[in-house]
Amino acid sequence: MTFQARPSDVFAALQEAARRTGFRYLAGDVNSGTAMFTSGKYLLMVGEKVHARWTQVAPGTLQVTLTSAKFGVVGLSGRRGSGVDRLSDELSGLLPHAG
Repeated sequence: MTFQARPSDVFAALQEAARRTGFRYLAGDVNSGTAMFTSGKYLLMVGEKVHARWTQVAPGTLQVTLTSAKFGVVGLSGRRGSGVDRLSDELSGLLPHAG
């Protein structure tokens, strides 16, 4: 996904998308362009993890990649679909798309 945004805008939008989809922020850094989110009640043990990475592809344009992180005990994604899909859908509504 490519957005017209600053790194701080992407970071804030990811945190809001996570909140709306039942994920919690684990770790990350706006300057390095990474963040990790979990759906688990106990942060590192149970629940789905989603890793977000954003890189600048042009001035004012960032590419965001969401992937499922495979560590800990991963349960079923449930009836609401995968965390990557849910976060991606929510993020798409929060930031202006590029191109």
